Amino acid sequence: MTQYVQPEPARDDASGGVGLPALPAGFSTALADRLRTALWVFDIDHARVIWANPAALRVWRADSLNELSARDLRRDMSPAVAARLKQYQEDFIATDASFSEVWTLYPQGKPQSLRCLFSGVRLADGRMAMFCEGLAEFNDTPEALRSAEALLHSSVMITLYDLDGDILYSNPAARSAAPTSKGDGQAPLAARLADADDHQRLVTALQQAGEVRMVARVHTAQGQRWHEITARQCSDAATGAPAWLVSEVDVTDSKEYQAELENNRTKLELQARELRQAHQAAESASRAKSQFLAHMSHELRTPLNAIIGFSDVTRRGTFGMVEPPRYGDYAELIHESGRLLLDLINDILDLSKIEAGKMELKPALIDAKDLAEASTRLISGMAREASVTLLTNVPTDTQPVYGDARTIKQVIINLLSNAVKFIPAGGRIQLAIRDQPEGGTAILVSDTGIGMTAEEIERALDPFSQIDSSIAQHHRGTGLGLALVKNLVELHGGRLIVESGPQQGTAVTALLPQEPVA
Repeated sequence: MTQYVQPEPARDDASGGVGLPALPAGFSTALADRLRTALWVFDIDHARVIWANPAALRVWRADSLNELSARDLRRDMSPAVAARLKQYQEDFIATDASFSEVWTLYPQGKPQSLRCLFSGVRLADGRMAMFCEGLAEFNDTPEALRSAEALLHSSVMITLYDLDGDILYSNPAARSAAPTSKGDGQAPLAARLADADDHQRLVTALQQAGEVRMVARVHTAQGQRWHEITARQCSDAATGAPAWLVSEVDVTDSKEYQAELENNRTKLELQARELRQAHQAAESASRAKSQFLAHMSHELRTPLNAIIGFSDVTRRGTFGMVEPPRYGDYAELIHESGRLLLDLINDILDLSKIEAGKMELKPALIDAKDLAEASTRLISGMAREASVTLLTNVPTDTQPVYGDARTIKQVIINLLSNAVKFIPAGGRIQLAIRDQPEGGTAILVSDTGIGMTAEEIERALDPFSQIDSSIAQHHRGTGLGLALVKNLVELHGGRLIVESGPQQGTAVTALLPQEPVA
């Protein structure tokens, strides 16, 4: 190793700059001045030439060393070149490395291609610089110059290995990416691959097919990364010996993104399977619930009919006055409760049939006036008891209503009874049946009652939910009225519209389709 000498004190040169670093002890420039080979020393840390022989001055198009050393070469240096020079410096420090490459310099903005040999030289101040030998009379073809330049600047990692997997050459991109555990960036091929099976697969394919393309985990300066590797058999241009040319492209981001997509796809498939199972379980539970409710409804009707019938006979005194009178009041309560429970069972049975898809409709044309009169006749008694005015509005030319007579009447009765329940004494309810311009029938029940908020409308359409109001508390009900109406209308292929506001009354419209054309 060259002996170091203490650098001379910094001195101002003729250009007013700081003096150049001292060269190593024993370094003679007399012979170098007579060579036609361009020789110069490049200070990597400060990006300037600190010594050059006359041949190098001609290559650099410089009149003197002072003029050349005053140039700040960083201004003409790309980040990739700067990184490559730093990599050279690390290689020089770690080993007695040297590199033979084709470089294109741009002195005074004009390109100058040289075949260069780079090696390390330790300056007197202890820093590592680069000793450069360049043949200015390099006469390769433009294609060779361009391919060599592309190899140096390419982001693809290209390495030439011998058949033992040792590195013969690696471009700057490959040297920058190589592991630095030993500091030389010269890890053999077997040590680069993280999985020994991948290395065996690569070598076997090269030996049998002469080429291979694969994606594998490799050790790099950044840790383990995924690289797409393309390798093929070739010959070493310097010796003619068989070799392997390996190119690598970092595909870690796309590999991780693909793994994330696959993981998300697996999760989605699992969630979809769970949802299907939950849906099937819910349908099974719903069917079991509907069957149970339908069965229980039938079982409860028989004793209820007896309770309602005998309590009605008792409260009316059919077979004589009930003594004491309080027993008559009890009979009245039993009869009222029985009727309420029967209504609940009937509503539950209807909902169960609808949910189970077993409610059969027998649609026919129904006279609109007859439908209105039959429906209001059943509610008129309730309206009188509540001191509520019940009106109907059915134009004489209204077309017949198409639907199942029993269920359509049930829709109107439920709407009217709901209106009576939620309207103060002295209020007004109107039933209107009219034709729709696009065909079909609109059945509208409007009232001047307490009205509902949007939240209350949503609750009213939910089975078994009841509106909490001072008026409604005086009327016990099933909580199924409006929900059942909605289901019955939709079963006909229609839709229900509820419009209401607090203290603004309520208007419920059932839109029924017209008779289908045969």
